[in-house]
Amino acid sequence: MSFPPQHGWSIPPPPPGPGRPIRTSRVFAGIGLAILGQVVTILLGVLAIYLGNRSSNSDNAVIGFYFEIALQVVLFIVCLAVGIVWISRRDRGLGLGVLIGWGVTVLVFPVVGIGVCLTLVNQGQL
Repeated sequence: MSFPPQHGWSIPPPPPGPGRPIRTSRVFAGIGLAILGQVVTILLGVLAIYLGNRSSNSDNAVIGFYFEIALQVVLFIVCLAVGIVWISRRDRGLGLGVLIGWGVTVLVFPVVGIGVCLTLVNQGQL
């Protein structure tokens, strides 16, 4: 009896070593990109409500509010896709930063942005 068997069995290769290092500056750059995305979506939502209030039909302002919510969903999908692709293929720090940045800003920016939009619609200031 021979040990190990000689018919094609071999020791499995060792697990892959550590990948590229995650640089802190790249993580913060990703967080900054997510913050920039949140600011752009909020400004576009406010612009949509403003344009909706200027029209003769007051329901257009409510459509602008729904547009803001749709933009938040699109931003989530984009940040998730970009973050995963960057983590798996390119720069892990930037991808991780985008995901962290979206997770942090989704707690603050949409609440503030949607709250501002609702306040402006209710007061008729736009």
